[in-house]
Amino acid sequence: MARKKVYLIRHGVTIGNTENRYIGLRTNQPLCEVGIKAAEELRRGIPASFYKQINRICCGPMIRARETAKILFEDRDAQIIDEFTETDFGYFEGKNYNDLNGDPVYQKWIDSNGEDPIPGAEKREDLIARSMKGLMKALGDMNADETIAVVCHGGNIMGLLSHLTGENYFSFMTKNLECFCLDLETDGKNIVATTYDRVDLWNFA
Repeated sequence: MARKKVYLIRHGVTIGNTENRYIGLRTNQPLCEVGIKAAEELRRGIPASFYKQINRICCGPMIRARETAKILFEDRDAQIIDEFTETDFGYFEGKNYNDLNGDPVYQKWIDSNGEDPIPGAEKREDLIARSMKGLMKALGDMNADETIAVVCHGGNIMGLLSHLTGENYFSFMTKNLECFCLDLETDGKNIVATTYDRVDLWNFA
């Protein structure tokens, strides 16, 4: 039985994030100045013990994920995994609360506790399916014990962890540059999540 440790890190801040907008698949924003500075500060603050254990680095193809991976892991190459894009927010894309407040479509979604589908958006089950496909690519050799860092999006993290743990999707909401650690066991084909936890990269032990 092989063991994999996966660190799921949400990308740094974009201008859309600072404005609390739904920034998804259709909006390929780079990190803003605040986001770059925060990622650089985190890079300087992460203990060397975290980096020493990382065997491989993966990230999504969107600019904000690739820029974050380059800052946090400097000269180390990252495997680009196409499935690790943010979800398509459809009707909500690019909008924030001020834009949507009073909109009956938005209110209906709020009343459903976020469970109703968003018009024109990617279905949650499709997000989960492709995120899982991306995870399997990231795991690589299923017979090898290793530790992998993945820089991706909030939707990927929520989808993966809710699927693997059976817990509520929204309980895994992740702020920019926050991280979850996921421990997996694999028999060479199937994977089982054994433990997971939020990780403070500033105080990694």
